[in-house]
Formats: sequence, structure tokens, C-alpha cells
Amino acid sequence: MKIQIGCITILLILLCSPALAVEFEPLANFSIEEVMAQVPGIEEQLTFDSIYDWKPRVDDRYVTWVVYDGEGKVWYYDTQGGRRDMVANVPGDQNNPDISGGVIVWDDTRNGFTDIYSYDIAANKEDIVYSSTSNKFRPAISNGIVAFEDYGTDDIRDIGFKKSGSTAYPVFINQNSMDKANPDVDGDWIVYQQLDDGRMDWNIYGYNIKEDRTIQITRDPATQQNPRISAEYVVWEDNRNGKWDIFMYNIKKDITTAVTFDDYDDQSPSVSGSNIVWTRFDQDGSSDIYMINLQIPKTYIVSAGPGNQIFPDICVDKVVWQDDRFGGWDVFLYTLQPDTPFRPYEFYGPATINYSPAPVGTVILAKIDGKTKDTITVTEAGYYGGQGDYADQLTVDVNQADIGRYITFWTDGFQGAPSIPIAGDGATQELALNFVYAQPLPDIYFYGSVMVDGQPAVKGTTIIAKIDDVVRGEYTTTQSGQYGGAEQYDPALKVPITEMDLGKHITFWQGDYKASETFQITSGGKFRQDLTFIQVAPLSPYEFYGYVQFDGTTAPVGTQIQAMIDGNPVTSYITRYAGSYGGPGDNPEDPRLIVPVREADVGKTISFWSGTQRATANQIIARYGDRIIRKDLDFSTSSVISADFVGYPTSGPAPLTVKFTDLSTGSPTMWVWDFGDGPIPMDSECSGDNCNNIANPVHTYSQPGTYTVTMSASNQFGSDTEVKQGYIVVGGAPGFMADFTASPTSGPAPLSVKFTDLTIGGPTMWVWDFGDGPIPMDSECSGDNCNNIANPTHIYTKSGTYTVSLTASNQYGDSDTETKLNYITVQDIPPVDSLSISAGWNFVSVPKKLMPGKDTAAIFSHIDVDGHSIFQYDSVRGQWVTLTMSSQIKPLDAIWLYSKNAGTVPLSFDSDPLQIPPTRELKKGWNAVGFTGFEPLEAKFTLLSVQNAWVNCLGFSREQQKYNEMIIKGRNDDTKLYPYNGYWLFMSENGVLAAISA
Repeated sequence: MKIQIGCITILLILLCSPALAVEFEPLANFSIEEVMAQVPGIEEQLTFDSIYDWKPRVDDRYVTWVVYDGEGKVWYYDTQGGRRDMVANVPGDQNNPDISGGVIVWDDTRNGFTDIYSYDIAANKEDIVYSSTSNKFRPAISNGIVAFEDYGTDDIRDIGFKKSGSTAYPVFINQNSMDKANPDVDGDWIVYQQLDDGRMDWNIYGYNIKEDRTIQITRDPATQQNPRISAEYVVWEDNRNGKWDIFMYNIKKDITTAVTFDDYDDQSPSVSGSNIVWTRFDQDGSSDIYMINLQIPKTYIVSAGPGNQIFPDICVDKVVWQDDRFGGWDVFLYTLQPDTPFRPYEFYGPATINYSPAPVGTVILAKIDGKTKDTITVTEAGYYGGQGDYADQLTVDVNQADIGRYITFWTDGFQGAPSIPIAGDGATQELALNFVYAQPLPDIYFYGSVMVDGQPAVKGTTIIAKIDDVVRGEYTTTQSGQYGGAEQYDPALKVPITEMDLGKHITFWQGDYKASETFQITSGGKFRQDLTFIQVAPLSPYEFYGYVQFDGTTAPVGTQIQAMIDGNPVTSYITRYAGSYGGPGDNPEDPRLIVPVREADVGKTISFWSGTQRATANQIIARYGDRIIRKDLDFSTSSVISADFVGYPTSGPAPLTVKFTDLSTGSPTMWVWDFGDGPIPMDSECSGDNCNNIANPVHTYSQPGTYTVTMSASNQFGSDTEVKQGYIVVGGAPGFMADFTASPTSGPAPLSVKFTDLTIGGPTMWVWDFGDGPIPMDSECSGDNCNNIANPTHIYTKSGTYTVSLTASNQYGDSDTETKLNYITVQDIPPVDSLSISAGWNFVSVPKKLMPGKDTAAIFSHIDVDGHSIFQYDSVRGQWVTLTMSSQIKPLDAIWLYSKNAGTVPLSFDSDPLQIPPTRELKKGWNAVGFTGFEPLEAKFTLLSVQNAWVNCLGFSREQQKYNEMIIKGRNDDTKLYPYNGYWLFMSENGVLAAISA
């Protein structure tokens, strides 16, 4: 199978036996962006000298390696105590160390032949493991068992093993004419490679010490070599693909797995638990260290340079390797952060299809990357799941690999909105989901004035648009008394609609308060809709107590009572005593059933339910009156009435004919209507539909006004009343009313603004006050910039916020004044600059703080990233972060950006003269930082604020698409850093980087 160059393919293939695989199906095909994920942890450099340090090995505390300066010497480093020391300062070569439980083994030529030695760090004791007249190489140790190569006089290597510290003669495995090499040991197993055909047919074998049993792990004519083992996992290098790949074998399951299988060379694997590390060679020959967590599975970068990283080893949470990023070979250590269990995401809440309640039986799926994580079925129309420990929720389990991905929601093959980004621990949350199937129509956009209690709404007021009581749009005002703008590109309150919405009304809300104006849907487009909200004090909740029965029989302990408003659950209550709930008084021993209510609930009915049974008692919600109420509840299996109705249309000019439709449940047989302009007696004569005691009457309102409609429905089991306050709005003829709009309403000076008169009533004269001085009505007119015309143009020359007034009048004496507070905002001209972008990867930064509104990743929106993401490196978490268009771009931050073509990014800087110079928290290890200022400056001065902590600094040439020469403190730190560039900065400890300019 051919795998595209540039992607890493991680394969977990179940084969029938450890024989030759005939095909491989990749489990995951990671994109470049995902491969760039840094494994969480901390990197540190262990050796800094100019001689060669190589072949590191590690256990859960110590690191050992060879220092080569003409001869090899074995050293060790204590990761807990910080001590480092040479193991044996004797003549000869000491090479190929391994370590387990604080005991180091190595091969040693001090006696003429190559023997195996050991050193116990805690006991400070050296021993000879095995000495003879043959040469022994490459020892491996685990739990005191040492395995090694024995090179006899017949030029054939055998694998021997013995207990460290024992005087017994070694045991040799399967001595025959086959050459064996590279042993590794863990637990009861020793693994090694064996040359089976005398040429290059190296295969991997395993030997069980306790059972004296050998298994052949690979049977392939290609070469398999350098095996390593941890518990049941064996890994090795394999070139059956024509390139070197990493393969794995599970001893317990007898399953062979391809870990990598592509057009790159992957070598030198090591395994510990469920983590495998290896060296990956790029096409240019450079090499990096990668890791896969088999439990997820997820591929990470452990170290991507600069330079070459080879020969990794891993033990539990520690990874070591050989590294030449600074010229010579050094040893580096990376300490992995513990795996963090993530709390699942749990969702419940409203569910709509085409903005109408989702019907019972609707199945909702939660997915990540197209894979279904959980499903839930709607059991109550318009709602999925529930709140509380015992309620069902849509549950999505996440892990480290899911960070940065999105949870999406689906039903019947349609994706709903919104999608939820995964950022770490989840939570139980209410989430409204909407799925749109119907034919969408052009969106509706609203703008206009907004008043609250007779005053212009303050900046930051949030307006919500609803259809059928479902939220369709939301807008937060950016100026007092006004929302949106009239021009095509001005912001506005957006309301998406479908063909099923035609003829319906849009209502407008500010919190719990409904505007007196509504809008009937006939088409999409942009419309002026002035809004008026009247607020009153919040309502106190109801508190209920009383007896509880089922058909006259005492209800048992643990009976669940649910309070609903208009069929929507509000509060649940579990009884503590048989036959009663709550109690009277200020502090009852048995808490009362508390039902919170809102202003929008006034006139609605609180009903009480236990399962599917409804109590005969209910409560009409009032703005005033008693709040602690005795309410005896008798849940009956008989049909009970729940009154409800709808009218259409609910607003329009007089005369207005409204069709009312009964929506009551419980099979009512009688109806009494009060339309708000006089009740109709139940025994009145009926003429056509416009009569009483029918389910669906038609009524005509002849006079303007706002009308409350009441309907009482009943049958032989009882009755219920539904009251809709201010339900019908009938308008009269419009009067004289001044109004205007302007565009633009903000921008840098000089700002030219076009004003447009919107006055109703036939104005013929206009007096404008633009806020920077009125213009007399009789002034001479020069061009459009004059007074006494309907639509003047005015130029604001100074920065500031201006209130605009228009007084409009006509020849009949009608006059009205419209004032828009703080309507025009004029800013100082911001400093403008640009950032040059090259074709390919760019490591960039901004030299100073950007202007608000121009300080997000949206400044890169015009760049053709050719499918790549935009990245920042979070050194605090040790992870790459994918930027969104709303991500803030700050000084001292560095950004990785790919561009298909060369170009520029305009930058607008903050002109505030009182800016505080920014700072940036840096962590021990590598950090991606930006350069502040507009002139190049030497690194030693640029990094003066962290002079005691920084070690190395590395820049990237976007023109040449390669890293620059490494800057090393104290060696070449007079090298200049440049504006607009990003830099890798290695810190020996935490620090705070300060900007060199504001």
C-alpha cells in the first residue's frame, strides 16, 4: 500500500500469526497538523561538553550513557538528586551500558578481552558479571537478569544470561550454527535477533527463562533487527516495506502489528508499558524522536530538533536520546507528564428541528471526527436528556488525542448546531440543539433604536430574536440606544429563516422582557425595527406544600412531584413523608416545593405532575400576591384538562381578524373565550365561526390596542384556564415621528458620515446637530455638507464620541426631534504597518500591541494557508495550539503560519500613549517567543530580562525555509534579533520575558 509522503501512518493490524503480513490497513492517518502535537512534558539537556556523549539508557530514576574522548567511559545521572558521576575510571573502553533498578551493566575491555561488568549505584559497588577468553557485548539487564552477546572463536555469536552478582556459569540459549545478536530482557523473557539463512535473513526470537521455551516472532525474508521488550510488547526495526519501519508483537495475544508503514525510515525503537519511542528520518536525512501511546492510539513528537535526535530509550515517564543540535553529540532527557483522566462531556437541553420542538423518538448522535460517541432518544417533545445524577444525558468520553477537536451532533444524517470544542475536562451542561431540514431562505437582518424603560439601552445590551419561542438570533449593542446599522456591511441582528417560517412573527427579548414590537415574516432582507422594552422587578418564586394523593389514596414516601409551566419542567421534588410534602411557616422541617417564575411567565399556569399523571390543582402565575401557598395534590388517572391555544396573526392594523385554535389536552368539551374587548356569554347565539363555546373561533378587533386573551376549557372531570397577557396588538394610523440613520458610525478621523432621514409623516424641514456644533437652518448650502436637507453628509475632523440630533417638521405644524446618544465614534488614525509573508512556513510575531478589533488571527484571513492550520506553542502545557479567527495576537507571542504564496499582512497598532509594556511567562525548556520593537537588537540585550535563565535561541528564515544558526548565550549572543520574527528560546528555569518597547 502506498502512503502519501509527508504524513505519518500509525497502523495497528491484527495478523493471524507472527508470519509475513500480506496487507496493512491503517488505523489512523494523521495530518501534518496533528503530527505536530508535542507530547506533554519537560525537556532538559543533560550534557553540555564538547566531547561525544551517546548511547543513553534510562530506568525509572537514573540515566546512563557513554562519554567518548578516545576511549568510552560510562557515566550516570540521578534525576532525583541531581548527582552525575563516572562509573569506572579505569583504562580501556567501557561501552553499551544498560540500566535497571539502579544497576548499570556494560561491556569492558580493561582485561584485554571484552567482559561484562555491573555497578550498583546505591551500594557504590562494582562486580564482574561474566569474564572469559571470549568477547562479550551489548548487555541488557532487568530485575537482576543480565543477557549479553558472546562472540566465540567460531565467529558465531550466542546469547547468554545469568543473575547479576551470581557466581554461576551463564546459561546459553539455543546454541547452534545461527548467529544471534542484540538481546533485551524484561521479566521472564529475553528477545534477540537470529540470522537464519546465513545472509541477511535476520528474524526476531523470544526465549522464556522459566519455561525454557523459544518462540519465533518473525518469519520474513527481509531483515528484522534491534528488538526491545517491555511486559508483553516486543518492538523491532523491519524493512519488509523497502524502508525501515517499526513493528510490534504481543506475546500474550500472538498478534503482530505494524506501528509505522510509509516512505520514511523509522529505526531504534524502545518500549515501556503502552508507550513506544523511535527515531524517524526525514527525506533530507535529518532525524527526530516520535512516540505513540498505544492506549489512544495517538502519535506525538517528543523532540523535533533542531539537529538530529537518535537512539531513544524509554522507561515509564522518562525518554532519553542522543542529540547533535549544538554540534557535538549530547544526551537529552524528556519527562512525560502523567496521563490525565478527562471528565466526560454530558449534554441535555432543548432540541429543535427546523426551529420546532423535536418530536418524541428523535435519535440524536454525538460524534468526534465522524465516530459516534453516544446516542440519546427524545422522550419528551422538544427536549433531550435531563439534569441531575439520575437523569439520562448525551455523554461523550474524551482523551488527550481529542484536545482541539469538536463534538458534533446529528440526527437523520443532518448535522445540528452548535459544535462544541474539546479543551480538556468536560462538564454536565444544558445545550440547545437545532437541526435544519427545511429549505432555507435568505436571512433577515434587523437594526434600529432600542429603548429600555424609556431610556436608550446601554452599550452591551443583548437583544434576542425568537420564533415560536425558540431563539433564532442574538445581538449585543456596541453603542447606547442603537443596534446594528442600515448599510450593507454594517452589523445587524441576524435571524436565519426557512420556508416553514413564512407568516410567523419574530418576537424580541432583552433577558426575560419582551419588546412591544413584533415582525411578521414575509421574506429575507434588512429591515429597520425599533424596539421598546419595559422592565419591572423580578418575580419571587412560589413555594408550595400540602397533601399528596393518588386517586384519593395516600402517596408513598419517595413520590416524585414535577412542576411544569406551559408543559415545560421547572422543578422536581421527592417526598420525604407519606401523604404530604413541605410545610407552613418560616422554616419548615420538610422543605417546600419551590417554583421559580419570570416576568414572561405572568398569566401562565403552573401544573403538577407525577409521572404521566397530573394533579387536579394548578396555580395561575401572578405578578403580585401570596407566594407561600398550600396546594393539596391529587394525581388522578382520569382525563384532566390543560388549557392552551394559539392565535394568528397576533398583530396588525385595525380592523384585525384573528383565527384562534384550541391546543388544550385532556379532551375538553366546552370552551369560554374572552378576547380582551368583551367576553362572549357561553349561551350566546352562534353566527358562523365568530361565536363562543367552540374550539377554534374567529374574532375581529375593530379598535387599536393591546389585548389579553383568556380561554377556559372544561369537561366532566374538571377545567383549566389559559391567559395570554398582551397577546394581540392592533395598531392605528402612524403619526409624525422623526428618525434617521447614518453610515459609517465609527472610524478614524477625518470621518465622512452620510446621514439619511427616516422620518414618518411627510417632513419638509430638517435641523441637524451633528455633535460638533449645530448648523443654523438658514445657513447657505454648499454641496451635501449643509443643513435643511434630508440626507446631509458631514465630516468629523477630530476624534471623539458624538451625539446627533435631528428636528424634522412640516408646513402643517408637525414637529418631532430624534436624538441618538454617542452615535458617532471617531478614532485617532492608528499607526499602520505590514508583515511580510513568504511562500512556505513563516515563524512570525508582531512588534507591538495591535489596535483592539485588529488584534486577532483574523488579520491572516486573506492568506491562502493551503489547508494548514495556524499554530502557537503553549510552553505552559507543552502543546501546540491551533488558532481560530478570534484568537488574540499579542506581542512576545510567536506564530507558525503557512502561506501558499508570498504576501503581506497589514498591521494596525494601538495608539494608546499609556500602554504598559507587555511581559510573557516562560517555562523551563523550549518556548516560542516574539520580538518587540522596530529595530534589530543583539540577543544579549533583547533577552536581558531573562539573562540568568536563557541558554539557546533559534530563529527561522522564512525566505530560505530553514533554521538560522543557533545563538548560544556567552558564545555568539551579540547576534541580532529582528522585528516581525519568531524565535525558539530554551530556558534552564522558569522566567518572565519583558518587551524592549511598548
